[in-house]
Amino acid sequence: MRTRIFFVKSKETSYCPYCGNILHHRDWKSRIRIKEGGEKSFIQIERMKCDHCDCLHTALPDILTPNKHYETEVISGVLDDVITADDLDSENYPCKKTMDRWHHWFMVNILYINGKLKAEGYSRFGFSEALLLSEVSLLDELRLIRSDWLENIMRFIYNLGGFLVPS
Repeated sequence: MRTRIFFVKSKETSYCPYCGNILHHRDWKSRIRIKEGGEKSFIQIERMKCDHCDCLHTALPDILTPNKHYETEVISGVLDDVITADDLDSENYPCKKTMDRWHHWFMVNILYINGKLKAEGYSRFGFSEALLLSEVSLLDELRLIRSDWLENIMRFIYNLGGFLVPS
């Protein structure tokens, strides 16, 4: 079987999440991508460097989640219980143990995600202080209205210089 390699380059101007300066192309990094059912391919991901603070950044596309090999759509499908261990489409890929790890990873990070959404919503978008202090989960609301909620969360958190704890 022949391995396919895809190159992924951002069309957007990218900025350093630490100092805010423009990032410039440095090189390419090979990254594995696994789809539901276990189909593997490799993607060449652009790495960029900030000339101001010398930080190196990987421009990960929305289809991938940091520290995970499976596509983000598969991970969110598992977290939303759309893809289960009994699902015939996925068979053993991802396996039950991997699905359990993703649920654990999500639970470990859920408070941080909600806090980051509220804090950034308050400081950047003018959300009310009442919403900031309320028990409303912006993450739960986002999950109800967007099928690509995980892609949006990843982009939001990582583009602001944040990160999720890997498991």
